[in-house]
Amino acid sequence: MTEVPAPVHEGIRPGIPAPGECHLWHVPVRARPDWYALLDRQERASAARFTRAPARDVFLTSRAVQRLVGAHYLGVPPHAVAVRRDCVHCATEPPVPHGRPRFAHGTPPPVDYSVSHTEEHLLVAVTGHGVVGVDIEARGSLRNLDVLPGAVLTPAEREHFTALPAHERPDWLLTAWTRKEAAMKLTGLGLRAAPRHLDVRGPRVTAGPVPGWPDTPVHLYALPAPEAHAAALASTVPITDLRTHTLPEPRTCAP
Repeated sequence: MTEVPAPVHEGIRPGIPAPGECHLWHVPVRARPDWYALLDRQERASAARFTRAPARDVFLTSRAVQRLVGAHYLGVPPHAVAVRRDCVHCATEPPVPHGRPRFAHGTPPPVDYSVSHTEEHLLVAVTGHGVVGVDIEARGSLRNLDVLPGAVLTPAEREHFTALPAHERPDWLLTAWTRKEAAMKLTGLGLRAAPRHLDVRGPRVTAGPVPGWPDTPVHLYALPAPEAHAAALASTVPITDLRTHTLPEPRTCAP
């Protein structure tokens, strides 16, 4: 598994990432009522429909953090950050936007980003060159370990998986899944890029028959992750420098 160099911790106002540089933002998920002011009217209505507090906290954290992070790079207040979620793979706009998120500032925007979360942690990866995908998963989040390998692994990956000692298989499968998810999110295809056609054992994805898969290489990296989690990064540009950033707990940022 390829790993990026040890992360460098920096201040809270980074510039646009240089070529080969990725900025990683880690935000713990918890209740932050003040962050509702960062959401637009539709997002606040969506948040109100969640019946479970953990799911509501994840939604609020994700939407607010995307605006807070975007404000650092775009030079606008958080409430002015606009995010598009239209799908570039769909011929017509679907009723519910499901494309990979991107900032609607500039053509193209000055940065590309990807966001992923568990119920406890949220990661945002940002690059100034190329396209990026990130994924974080909690240990134990994968179910049906007797069935899942046959559904998501390539034949060569399954052979490698079954050759492992039994106690190593769950963590190996979790790592492989985060790498596949990061790559699928990079493309915007999601599960339309069947995981069983993506071999992620090496430093780059080896893709089988996947319509819409990019012609450029998709590089894979292991990321530092919180305890009992795994995280991975995918990028169309080789990453040689990982810089981590932490958001302050902001005051309400109302328009």
